[in-house]
Amino acid sequence: MRFLLALLFAMTLLSGCGQQGAFEPLVDGPCTANQDAAVTKHLSAQIDAFAARDWELAYSYASANFRKVITLAEFTEIIQAQYGMLIENKGYSFGSCEISAANILRQVSVASDQGDFSLDYKLSFVNSRLGVESAVITQLTEGLSL
Repeated sequence: MRFLLALLFAMTLLSGCGQQGAFEPLVDGPCTANQDAAVTKHLSAQIDAFAARDWELAYSYASANFRKVITLAEFTEIIQAQYGMLIENKGYSFGSCEISAANILRQVSVASDQGDFSLDYKLSFVNSRLGVESAVITQLTEGLSL
């Protein structure tokens, strides 16, 4: 039993180190496979939290800088008012992942009853932690009204 606990603890430590190593240093250009996977996991978890209406969990994926400026209540209000396609999404997929000027830029396509959207996410990597800084929305198609 002790061996299993020690193994689990070691794996947890190693998984944290893997993310840190993947992003240090940040070099302009396309994301590496490890960076791409970490960003995909991070954004998927936040989008899934939106769909579950777990605002606190979704907020935890925002950067520390974002959370210093925007409260949880403000965040919830913004998401509900402007990002309904994430809450009611019918599926999402990931496009390109780039690093530019110490930011990670990731495109996400979202399908919803409101239409199809493209979101350009900007993430940071500060103190060994990924965080969402912003998401700019572009509507690709109009949703259907029945």
